[in-house]
Amino acid sequence: MDANKVEWAGILCSLLGVYFSAKQARIAWIWNILASALYGYIFYGLGLFSDMELQGFFILMALFGFFQWTRSSIIWTPEKSKPKELWLGIFASLVFGVISGYLHARYLTRASLPYLDAGLTGFSIWGTYLAAKRKIENWIVWIFVDTIYVGMYLQKGIPGTAALYGLFILMAFYGYRSWQKKMS
Repeated sequence: MDANKVEWAGILCSLLGVYFSAKQARIAWIWNILASALYGYIFYGLGLFSDMELQGFFILMALFGFFQWTRSSIIWTPEKSKPKELWLGIFASLVFGVISGYLHARYLTRASLPYLDAGLTGFSIWGTYLAAKRKIENWIVWIFVDTIYVGMYLQKGIPGTAALYGLFILMAFYGYRSWQKKMS
């Protein structure tokens, strides 16, 4: 399949996933699964192995999120994380980035930007976990991560995906405000 078509299909699925997440609709997780499968293929071709592996994690977390959001009431309120949980998440994300970045740099000769890629993957794992647990801070994590992803994807020559992540930043601000209103 043409890589450009795969990228555009991934962009569309990703936009739908974030849009429906902000709306607190379970179908978001289905769109996220499709987007992750497409981007796993793209990132493998670019040597962004942490990003590729992240897509597999995203698929598992999308299944978890879908069932998590199914089990509870249709109308739910986002929650805040405790400060200790936030510090633990930051620490775990950084440790993951260092260890995974080292392993990719050492053992995968085609690894591109291994430490940056792995660090962003660590924070993305944490952001996805926060989203599945309905923690409002997930949107703040995504604003931070997506800002850095924009630069990385421009450097890797996938401007459509960089633009997508620019839109993700705006959508994350919208998601944060939307969830914040439900908390008041």
